[in-house]
Amino acid sequence: MKYIFTLLATLLLFTGCGSTYTTPIPNGKIENKDIVITARDGSFTISGEFETPFVSEVHYHSFNKSGTKLIKGYNRALGFNAKHVMVKLPNNDKELYGVLALDNADNRGIGAGTKSYKIIIPQAYIDAAKDGKISVVYEYYHLKNDELTDLSEVKKYSWILWFSDEDVFN
Repeated sequence: MKYIFTLLATLLLFTGCGSTYTTPIPNGKIENKDIVITARDGSFTISGEFETPFVSEVHYHSFNKSGTKLIKGYNRALGFNAKHVMVKLPNNDKELYGVLALDNADNRGIGAGTKSYKIIIPQAYIDAAKDGKISVVYEYYHLKNDELTDLSEVKKYSWILWFSDEDVFN
């Protein structure tokens, strides 16, 4: 019986724990006010400080998506309400194609990323998104330990942006 309980608790942790275990993140800020992210379907545009225009239920964390798995993770994210976007950058004539996921915060989360999104797109990642290559930027927060599990090494992503200079996200 103890093994069944442990298995169920582990499954809950690694499946992302449904929306009952999450709290909305009401707003955010794109660090560079000249960056504009627009939904390809025209449903929203965000720049500077913004109210959360949609919520995805991706629930990626460092145990299920990291490294090269995260680069291809946009495909699954689209199935959980992530959005196709265009990213307008300062000093860049061509908009970049992208996929944006804005998740709710896990109730066990700690840190600024559980209260507000802070979207930062470093120049090195912009430079890497050339010739159809995908760059991924994100913000993560840690989880509090509970009575059953040491969660100190788990990083949950509050937002993820995949982008490229070519439309590779279909």
